[in-house]
Amino acid sequence: MKIGFIGLGRMGGAMARNLQESGYVLYVNDVRREACDDVVAAGGTFLETPAEVARHADAVLISVPGPDQVDGVLDGDDGLLAGLSDGMLVIDATTTAPSNSIKNAQRCATRGAEYIDAPVSGGQHGAISGDLAAMVGADATAFERARPILKCIANNITHVGPIGSGSTIKLLNQLIFVSYQLVFAEGLAIGEDLGLELETMLQVWGASAAGHPEITVKYDEIRGVSDKAGFIVENALLFFDLADRTRGELGYTTPVFDAAAESLRRAIASGLAGEDMIRARTRYRAPQI
Repeated sequence: MKIGFIGLGRMGGAMARNLQESGYVLYVNDVRREACDDVVAAGGTFLETPAEVARHADAVLISVPGPDQVDGVLDGDDGLLAGLSDGMLVIDATTTAPSNSIKNAQRCATRGAEYIDAPVSGGQHGAISGDLAAMVGADATAFERARPILKCIANNITHVGPIGSGSTIKLLNQLIFVSYQLVFAEGLAIGEDLGLELETMLQVWGASAAGHPEITVKYDEIRGVSDKAGFIVENALLFFDLADRTRGELGYTTPVFDAAAESLRRAIASGLAGEDMIRARTRYRAPQI
């Protein structure tokens, strides 16, 4: 089976390599051609446009930063839609708003292709090891078609419901986790101000109710031992901006999420764009902004 893969960034590149190692023939595209070098060196083929990728592949997987980039992949004479044919499968692993997923499914259907939303969670380390969680919005038939492909990149695959359901649960997952990281960062900063040692807090919280497995894998980043960036401030804010689209349609009030989003906006205004949310904690707390 020939797989097209569009978007070989930190997550997509690792997922593409896992698909390749599982025996799939890959046709790849990214706005940065060099992002595809590893896959090409291992036998994959770089193609200049998403449309070309679609014309060569049986299924196409998209992994880009957000809904605007998905539109960029789909649209135009060289876009993915232009190259889709009847019976093709499009798997979108991008974190986006549910309404975007529903819209994209309808657009792909006009070309006879099936689109599913299958965002993933687990970070770059999970993408490299194949230990991702995939949350799939699709009908039962499309889900079964996608499952063998998803098994190469994720060890926890859940059929959440119809189109848009995967995006819904992933977006909520990100809002909860980002909000937790902000609270964790504030707790570290306050503890340090009150004389607690960083290592002591990490040790105690890592073994207690305040801990989280996705935080413990960031310990070297928090200590400053690793230069690897986690959630940078402006990327974290993207999830709240996406949620605003959905919340506006439903009329929900979300005071905790609102406070987290405002904290991120104030951090950006204070010059912390590009900073890891937790590493920047001493300059990040609202009283210091």
